[in-house]
Amino acid sequence: MEPPVTQPPPLRRSGVRAWDFGLYGLGFLFTVIGLMNLPPAWTNGSSSMLVLAWALGVGAWVTVFFRRSRPLLVVGAGAVLALIGSEYLLMLIGVYHALVVANRRRQLVLGGAATGIVGLFWLREITTVWGDQAAYAADESALTAAIVSGFVALASLAVTFGLAALSHSQRAADSQRARADTEHTLATQLGDELARQAERSEIAREIHDGLTNKLALVSMMSANVEKAVVQGDPRAPGLARELQGQARLALAELRGLVENLRTEPDSAHAARGSMRTVGEVITATRAAGTPVDAIVILDGAHHAPESLDSAVYRLVQEALTNAVKHAPGRTISLFLEANPTSGVRLRVTNVLAAVPHSGDGRGAGAGLVGIRERVTALHGTLWAGPYEGEFIVDVTVPWPAPSVSAADAPAGAATGVPGESRVGP
Repeated sequence: MEPPVTQPPPLRRSGVRAWDFGLYGLGFLFTVIGLMNLPPAWTNGSSSMLVLAWALGVGAWVTVFFRRSRPLLVVGAGAVLALIGSEYLLMLIGVYHALVVANRRRQLVLGGAATGIVGLFWLREITTVWGDQAAYAADESALTAAIVSGFVALASLAVTFGLAALSHSQRAADSQRARADTEHTLATQLGDELARQAERSEIAREIHDGLTNKLALVSMMSANVEKAVVQGDPRAPGLARELQGQARLALAELRGLVENLRTEPDSAHAARGSMRTVGEVITATRAAGTPVDAIVILDGAHHAPESLDSAVYRLVQEALTNAVKHAPGRTISLFLEANPTSGVRLRVTNVLAAVPHSGDGRGAGAGLVGIRERVTALHGTLWAGPYEGEFIVDVTVPWPAPSVSAADAPAGAATGVPGESRVGP
């Protein structure tokens, strides 16, 4: 929304009008003095010629009120006065205002024309009797008159061109500043939009990676409960309780994501998963009826940066969900090793299904896309695809910052003791 246009204060408007009338009064004075340059002023010429010249000068100086909006009009009126031998001040005023707003080519033309007219004015004064009676005393020499007249002409041109160059530079600087402010505003808006887009992408990734895993497990458990009830399996009540527990976890995850949406950007987000709790994901996957043969080796995980810690949890979660969707009931092999020295290595494999699964859990390939985005954000590498009858997801992620060594970890910490821990079937 553009700010409203406001009128300048009354005192400022009065000052501008006073300055305009001051210039016009100065011009009237110069016109009266300039009439002495004309031969009829000091010869027996017709007085009507003087009246006509005086009226022309007074009328020409009216254009000074339009010097900002119509500078070329002032230049033209001033040039007429200079050519008839009155004065060239009005022309230089118009030239100044025209130079300030003109481009380089017009500046050269106006500057050359003004210099030529002032030069002609000076030559006429030193080579003819036109102006001798008005400008110089009778006892002054011709050389002194030429020097004084030439100095006045050069000084007038220098002041005009110098002030015009200064004002033009100021206008250019103001224009550049305004353009920079506009570009800064656009860049800020673009940065805000990119931040919002990144936030939306992060939310979408969290929803996909978190809820998809929970809902996939709920779907599998529902199928197991239905089968147990139909077959009269005594484990049906236990399976139903596990299904209810997974549904509660999915609901809690959804509530956490919604809470994140409602909080301010600077507020603390709800706690995310950690690589130290990947065992819960593995256990839930097994409870849903999918065998998981897992080896998890964590060293110094409690010192891992939050971004890496939560990302590894999501990578494990999404890799297992991907395997469950595309090969339900097939054994999944999972290997996870993480330590500050070698980084993180995750490898999840499952036997390819003979017939592609066509149920609701097939997905649209968003799982691998999410894995690739997380790995790229962590400057890691990903290899995913079928190989020798298995589908393999192999991830390598560097440890992003120096961390406390394993020797400094608290004794007996769940993930601080190096070695291999195997979650058996």
